[in-house]
Amino acid sequence: MTRTILKILTISFMCCGNSLAAQEIWRENFSEPGKGIWGSGEKYIVSDFSGITTWNLEFDENELTLIDAEDYAKTVSTSGGRFEVRDIHGEVVWRSEWIDISGLEKVDIELTASETGSGANTETKYLKTFYRLDEGEEIPFAEYSANAGNWGSVQAVSKGLKGNSLQIVCYLSNHYANDKVILDEVVVAAEEKYYPPAEPGEIILNEILFNPFPDGEDYVEIYNNSNRVIPLGKLFLASRDKEFQLEQIYDLSGKIYLIPPKSYVAITKDTSAVFPFFQIECSECFQQVARIPSFNNDDDYVVLLNENLEILDELYYNESMHTPFLADVEGVSLERVSFSEPTNAPGNWHSASSDAGYGTPGYENSQTGRELTGKPKVIFEPEAFSPNLDGYNDEFVVRYEMTKPGYVANITIFDAAGRFVQHLAKNEILGTTGKFVWNGEDETGSRLPLGVYVVIVEIFNTEGEVHRFKDGVVLTDILK
Repeated sequence: MTRTILKILTISFMCCGNSLAAQEIWRENFSEPGKGIWGSGEKYIVSDFSGITTWNLEFDENELTLIDAEDYAKTVSTSGGRFEVRDIHGEVVWRSEWIDISGLEKVDIELTASETGSGANTETKYLKTFYRLDEGEEIPFAEYSANAGNWGSVQAVSKGLKGNSLQIVCYLSNHYANDKVILDEVVVAAEEKYYPPAEPGEIILNEILFNPFPDGEDYVEIYNNSNRVIPLGKLFLASRDKEFQLEQIYDLSGKIYLIPPKSYVAITKDTSAVFPFFQIECSECFQQVARIPSFNNDDDYVVLLNENLEILDELYYNESMHTPFLADVEGVSLERVSFSEPTNAPGNWHSASSDAGYGTPGYENSQTGRELTGKPKVIFEPEAFSPNLDGYNDEFVVRYEMTKPGYVANITIFDAAGRFVQHLAKNEILGTTGKFVWNGEDETGSRLPLGVYVVIVEIFNTEGEVHRFKDGVVLTDILK
């Protein structure tokens, strides 16, 4: 059966009249047996879906009668793997994951729907096929959507679909102990839209973590600096060897297919080794890929290539590009400061700020250039605060705006008698904008008495610039 399907697909692909060839973008052939549900022999249902991420099974335990292990809706090893339903006295619903078809056209679905045995009751033995586009309603397949009784084996097909996401839905039932209803070889194929190759300056390197924590992983963030969508799977990351030749050239294909204009995507081979260490504001802005180059901890090259392996952007980094105020750069990313300046321009990369968690993968950099003029700016607000969790002025906030990256801050709080109370910031690496928050407690976490407090901010950098700011704040109301 598999050969027949592949032959059909091959012929259909060859018949395409334009220069774009259809390609398989998703397949489920049920190669792992024993995944699904079956009877326990004690009037309850046993299930195992471990490791299954591309589909799920919906069922109502009160509507099914599965007596023993011979009553099941599960994958089996027969014919290289397939999904079978036998003697379940009810209905199960098989659903694929949501399949990304954005950037594709003429999307085709094909699956094998078959049965064995002599049972002919169309009410209790069937396999019905539907699809959904963009979380819309279920639509029957164009060919062989409703299969019931003794239908043998058919290829259920729908062609020429278009949308951003696709889900395949199959309703299966079989009340017969000696019959089987079978779902197999679910295939989605499509033609790719044409996108002109994805020019230098349109997509750029924007952030890199090359020295992660021991249990962490490297990541590289790219930014779509253009006004058009760009296919992510047509891009490649690479590094250079000692002779400056490109090496470790790996594509960036994965769950995300298109990068929208003016948006960020962080590339890593293991999101679970990145998420715990950073403030993740956009988990869907990560592309987990099979491989990325193994970037050195001291210095290396990061090279971004298009589909023709032409260089779109390239960064030479070394550890000394981090701010000297950091005692340890492990787990600290380098961020790009300006999109308009050349990638390797002096000062265009800087350590991510401490108040941003030393990295901003998937969203705007903490060191993004703001083109501010004049001196650094510090704003204290409000004049009085009451941390009683009533939703009004519960916190005292120190906001800052820097004219450039590279500043470090110390923020110290004293009481009205000049006694030290709290270090709100101690040699903290600043971004170009950010804030620090005080909740009215001292360094031990103890509640402070109501009264007037003085906040002193000192900002400095390696160029010898020093800026000081001072303000008073009233801690009022009753602390809870």
